[in-house]
Amino acid sequence: MAVREGLVSEAKAAGAGRREGYPALTPAFTWAALALGVWVLLGAIVDIHAHNHGQVDETFFTPFHLLMYSGIAANGLFYVVMQYRYVGRGHRLLQALPETYLLSFGGVLLFGVGGVVDLIWHEIFGFESGIDALVSPSHLLLVLSGLLFMSGPLRSTLAQGATGRGWKLLFPPLTAALMALTLATLFTGFNNVWSQVDRYVTIDPDSNRKLAEAYTVATVLIPAALMTGALLFLRRRMALPFGAVTYLVFTSALIMFFIRLEDTVPYAPVLLAPLLAGLAGDWLLAREPGSPLLALRLFAFALPFMMTFGLFVILLLGAGIWWSTHMWVGVSFMAGAVGLALAGLVSAEDLPQPS
Repeated sequence: MAVREGLVSEAKAAGAGRREGYPALTPAFTWAALALGVWVLLGAIVDIHAHNHGQVDETFFTPFHLLMYSGIAANGLFYVVMQYRYVGRGHRLLQALPETYLLSFGGVLLFGVGGVVDLIWHEIFGFESGIDALVSPSHLLLVLSGLLFMSGPLRSTLAQGATGRGWKLLFPPLTAALMALTLATLFTGFNNVWSQVDRYVTIDPDSNRKLAEAYTVATVLIPAALMTGALLFLRRRMALPFGAVTYLVFTSALIMFFIRLEDTVPYAPVLLAPLLAGLAGDWLLAREPGSPLLALRLFAFALPFMMTFGLFVILLLGAGIWWSTHMWVGVSFMAGAVGLALAGLVSAEDLPQPS
């Protein structure tokens, strides 16, 4: 009987050290997770740039992969150490990271598995040489896993319900949103106007003109949908600080411009288009209109329209374009229409009010 009572007392003592729930999220943890995500994304960007410029050979082991996978290793080490610390402080194993970050840890582990799958895939089927590198199943697995851990600061902020609008609070989730958007644009880079801007200046005389027109129209409309959709999602969940639109729009365009830099650099002035359109978009969101929903729809139309129209005007003033006036003016309005259609999915009740 005395032995049994002793065992019960020991169990109670052990349970007394148990902490319920998730550990509190600290700014240091958020910024560390953000920086480690950026590390991996930079590796992916320079790897795609290297592939586009013939700087890699038929091998998996390249300096660009080293940059990316060293970032993955750093992410894994960070989450393992933090989980070990929090388990030592009494948290349960599946609640030993701040809320939503267990999914980030899972994404890191999945990326490691995806790297092995990618290596095996290359050994069996060879190395990709074009667009197939962006739609390869092993690479899509890496995209999914990267999205899981890069979006951690955004998921965490949304889970807590962001009510402020300052940059100090919202820079990590906005940068996480930019990383998620960048993954989407990188892997649809073959249909992105900023990475394909040279395609509007010249056309292969032996190409099928109708197919070239269809391709270049899609190259405008797909990134317009991705960008506007991302911004509408963010605006629906938080009050964006002034400059947030410019930050996302310009940085996203700059990254895509960089991945084919040898071909796009002669047309660098076109980057004024996303810069000026982003500033105009920030101004539209910062106003205090009578109808917030009407203002959001105006923003959703104006941003992609101004960005696309500005791009073509800059090209016309410089190198020129092979599109007819009917095409570039009409497609600019179509880009705006895409944004307006997406804004139709947002209701007035969806919009947060600034605190």
